[in-house]
Amino acid sequence: QGVAGLQKKRMSMWAVAFIIYCMTAAGAFGIEAMIPACGPGMTILILAALPIVWVIPICLAVSELSAFMPEESGMYVWTKEAFGECWGFCMGWWGSLSVYLGMASYVVLVVGYVEKFISLSPTAAMCVKVGMVLIFTIVNLLGIKEVGIISTIFSIVILAAFAMITVVGVANWNYNPVTPFIPEGAGILDSVGTGICIGIWMYCGYAVVSNMAGEIENPKVIPKAFKVIIPIIALSYILPTLAGLASVGNWQMWGIDTGKGGYDYASVLTVNLGQGWGIIFLICAIIAQCAIFNSYITAGSRSFFVLGDDRLCPHFMTKLSKNRKIPYWPILILAAITM
Repeated sequence: QGVAGLQKKRMSMWAVAFIIYCMTAAGAFGIEAMIPACGPGMTILILAALPIVWVIPICLAVSELSAFMPEESGMYVWTKEAFGECWGFCMGWWGSLSVYLGMASYVVLVVGYVEKFISLSPTAAMCVKVGMVLIFTIVNLLGIKEVGIISTIFSIVILAAFAMITVVGVANWNYNPVTPFIPEGAGILDSVGTGICIGIWMYCGYAVVSNMAGEIENPKVIPKAFKVIIPIIALSYILPTLAGLASVGNWQMWGIDTGKGGYDYASVLTVNLGQGWGIIFLICAIIAQCAIFNSYITAGSRSFFVLGDDRLCPHFMTKLSKNRKIPYWPILILAAITM
């Protein structure tokens, strides 16, 4: 058993890897905005460089600390050990609040995607939102292994969709995907700055897996999962972007609403295979938001649990369910705030 009676679970490397994938990526959605802002060539360069200069150092630190101190809510515990209780408290609360206050955005995005092909009344839209929150709250109340199973299924679907975009894009190669390197008239610093801001956001979340390190019976799977998932995430960003630009071109119009003549990853399928494939990819986008939401309930709820154990937030947060030993109060409060 882990902190305050929290049960440890044996996790496979792939289950942990796919939880990380859902926290950090869940598809290449968001990269579309990089392309017109910093240019096709610069976009590809940044997507290729950030895993080396940004992701790997973070993952090395998390891997070493998870092996040395495999504690629940690792970032809080490590900060407290290094800099004292004050900074540990700040790290724990800031990290938790950022999750609690941001979760509703994924629910709203799901309804936004649904409404692109189904007209929803305000009541129906609210039912979809409430249903999504309830479903993934229940999954998280079942335990981290169940979260891992759902994350694995979602990740395979999302990766398959972007692999299809890569294949279709390469098969319909019509344009140079890295020309121009930066937009005409733009300064190199402006292009790099914009690209790094978006790129870092796309490559964020690797450290969050430390929040559940104390529940993983075999913490050595964390560095193994990093080794597998870092190149998968990088390739799942770079290859569909290259293939998409090579297939449909029009780099200036990426990230603009497709109803206004813009392009996104779904456009690669709709242009080359027909409109029906765009709907299929839209379903994938819904799954991606659900994947992020599901994994972040797990990550966001654990920090308050450990803070409560240290008497740095209300102690009732440490109460565990009788059978599964899950910290149910942080999960239920997160669900309520999201509602």
